[in-house]
Amino acid sequence: MKEELESAFPNESAAGLSRREAVLKELDVIFAEWITKIGAAGGLGEEESRRSSGIVTLGSYRLGVVTPESDIDTLCIGPPHVSREAFFTSFVEKLEKTESVTECVSISDAFTPIIKLKMRGVSIDLLFAKLVRPLAEGKTLEEAVKDDEIIRDMDEKSVRCVNGFRVADQILSLVPDQEVFRQTLRFVKCWARSRGIYSNVLGFFGGITWALLVARVCQLYPYYAPSQLVNRFFRVYDQWNWSKPVMLCDIVDTVPGFKVWNPKTNPADRQHLMPVITPATPAMNSTYNVTETTKRILLDEFRRGYEVVKNVEARKAEWKDVHAPFPFFDQFRFFVSLEILAKTEESYFKFSGWVESKLRMLTKSLEGFTPGMIIHPNPEQYDLRKSYEDWPLGCGMFIALQFYQDMGSSKDQGAFVGQAVDLRPALHQFLDVVNQWTEKDAYSGQHKLRLQQLKRPRLPEYAVQADAKKLRSNTTPSSVV
Repeated sequence: MKEELESAFPNESAAGLSRREAVLKELDVIFAEWITKIGAAGGLGEEESRRSSGIVTLGSYRLGVVTPESDIDTLCIGPPHVSREAFFTSFVEKLEKTESVTECVSISDAFTPIIKLKMRGVSIDLLFAKLVRPLAEGKTLEEAVKDDEIIRDMDEKSVRCVNGFRVADQILSLVPDQEVFRQTLRFVKCWARSRGIYSNVLGFFGGITWALLVARVCQLYPYYAPSQLVNRFFRVYDQWNWSKPVMLCDIVDTVPGFKVWNPKTNPADRQHLMPVITPATPAMNSTYNVTETTKRILLDEFRRGYEVVKNVEARKAEWKDVHAPFPFFDQFRFFVSLEILAKTEESYFKFSGWVESKLRMLTKSLEGFTPGMIIHPNPEQYDLRKSYEDWPLGCGMFIALQFYQDMGSSKDQGAFVGQAVDLRPALHQFLDVVNQWTEKDAYSGQHKLRLQQLKRPRLPEYAVQADAKKLRSNTTPSSVV
């Protein structure tokens, strides 16, 4: 399995890791300079300004699962005198004037506000959290952020950002062997991406959820090797009773005032279909976006994964078969396509982020839209390959439609030959939501969304070719052991 993992989902090289560390140090210096300038304007000395600020990493980088294509999720922590507004205005201006920074885009109105940029070719996502109180003398930033008290009286957006660091740190502290956890997680992430089920926004599981699921299996089987844990991963979640949450530790409410996941007292929490709970206070469900459709697809993939892994162990299959790409366009005949088009980097990042954040509303409206129809959303964002001369930037996304017949029931229970399916009401409703984008006038003429119903023969070449390339890449020889 290790050889297959290095081939399909390689670690970042030593040189690549060194470059990333250098970039983070450079970013830390830029942030410290900005913090000092803001403090000086308020009459604070340099040492006092900087003591309660700094940057920390989170997500996959924090967990130690880094590939050459990985971005770095980074949290900028500011002292009480620095506002979020200043971070998303004057700090962005400073970044834009920095020679090593390119493609800097601020998305301040997102649910979790973010700055996306590239520094010396490394992609970085910047979040911001504001401390409520200055750090105590002699206490390091990382030590302070690990303490539950750090979030007391903190604003909601800052809590969400800080908890990205705190959850990753808790995961590493709660697994019996960090290196075994990392190897297992690498394989599971590779599998999830290849099978088209890696997307929190679309209602599948995001990176932190996959990490939590792997960590729980590591806890259950503390002495197993990564290849054995992959087997147990599929078996455990194929057989899991999803009326019960997956948790790494008991839920402890140490800081009053925050909503903690509790289906006994919160009716909304009882509606969650596949709860996976974060270990840091306040405990939250990382899978609140899961729908009946994505749950069905996830369960099918857990079951398939378990069957293929058993065949690998019986020497009837190879490890590459476990994460073989899902043949999306070969599997289905009917599709809804969404093409997000833009003329500038800034309008593309902002508009595509807005559309993507609302996509789950479209999939929800298509669920049960007509008897006998089920859907299968695809998280892949296909490069348009300059398909439109007037629109240099953009991506294509697809939702598959599948129809089934219930032979023993009436037409109300299933699809039937000659049935007409008009999805326009659902598509128009989605367009109405997209048109509520608050910045649409600011970027007038710079963005566009195209929605179409397609049959397989009319699929665009850019998508068909990209999927064919993925399928071909999995046919190269690999080891069975």
